[in-house]
Amino acid sequence: MRGRRLTWTIGGVGLIGAGVAGMLQGATLGTPLTDTLALLVDILWAASVLVFAIGSSSHDSVTARRPLGTIALILLALWSPAMRVIGLFQDPTNPTPIVPWEVTILVPLALSVVAVVQIARAGVVPRRWRWMPAIALGVQVASVALGQLLMMDQATAMQTVGLASALGMIGFLAGTLGLGIVALLAVASERPASVPVFSSPNDLPTD
Repeated sequence: MRGRRLTWTIGGVGLIGAGVAGMLQGATLGTPLTDTLALLVDILWAASVLVFAIGSSSHDSVTARRPLGTIALILLALWSPAMRVIGLFQDPTNPTPIVPWEVTILVPLALSVVAVVQIARAGVVPRRWRWMPAIALGVQVASVALGQLLMMDQATAMQTVGLASALGMIGFLAGTLGLGIVALLAVASERPASVPVFSSPNDLPTD
């Protein structure tokens, strides 16, 4: 129990930190801090997800260290840092990205779906919080989809760019700040394991 509390607290604080860094990044666009905060978001996100995936033991891992869910979470955690490293090799004069945009969208989405289903099935997370990662993923997908729909109409794109950006931030915060708070609430709601109480000699049955 103590290991789970520590694991989920570290992971939860890390996700909250990623959310706060993301909000600061949005507020400092165009300044020297933007790239630094973007890197910080990736590091905190990756580290937090790895903590939740691996834990100090199978009892602390949100996937119970079952291979499918654990591998999905690990790959999901490493996806953004990997894309950042690959981006360093992008030729500035070549508009064609090294990794097609379809891959950058569909692969993390598929990994996320596998991960949230396996988290729910593992049964480690308390029942009331078990489907919160799936809900956060739904909010993220809906936010991105709505933002894209708003930007499709060229006539109104300039008027809706602020709303689309706000929707994107909502989706981002659902998967970082929101899940971090949920993790801390899950830790706080868990009761300590019961401690055996030995009967005193006076409580023993007598003939």
